[in-house]
Amino acid sequence: MGGTGDELTERYYGSMSHLQAVWKSGPFLLDRLDGVAASLWSELQHRMETDHFGNPLGVVALQGAMGAGKTTFVRALGKLIGMDGDAVSPTFGLVQGYRKDDWQLFHLDLYRLKDESEAWDLGLTEYFDSDALCVVEWPEQAPGLLPSHSFLLQVIVHGAHDSGARELILSHS
Repeated sequence: MGGTGDELTERYYGSMSHLQAVWKSGPFLLDRLDGVAASLWSELQHRMETDHFGNPLGVVALQGAMGAGKTTFVRALGKLIGMDGDAVSPTFGLVQGYRKDDWQLFHLDLYRLKDESEAWDLGLTEYFDSDALCVVEWPEQAPGLLPSHSFLLQVIVHGAHDSGARELILSHS
């Protein structure tokens, strides 16, 4: 399936054009990320299917520029909910799994995929069928992979990547 980065992005956003913003963090500096993660966690619990402990289940596509803080956000979320282990970027392994009691969070990073067919060949969609929360970085690398009921979380950087404010926007159909 392949294509240039611009073609992939256009195809991805075309498939997400039906989404509407349901939550916005407003601009914040990274030293406020823990509070923003808590607010977003509450929103995910409200908007997504949950297990019997209130943990969200489903898929969140995490979109943002290189260095925007996507993995930093997943780390803050993990810390908030008491996940086992410190979140690391799954770029080289594609998937990192974390556990909290009987609930799991799968952190997928599609950046290094050559094309969408590689994701299908690797069976990555099996994670989406589990009773877990799947956070998928670089979803534009495989625009047809994610379930249609996925949420989109955009990480927007205002200013320099190392010191600029961030803003999170959660969208859903």
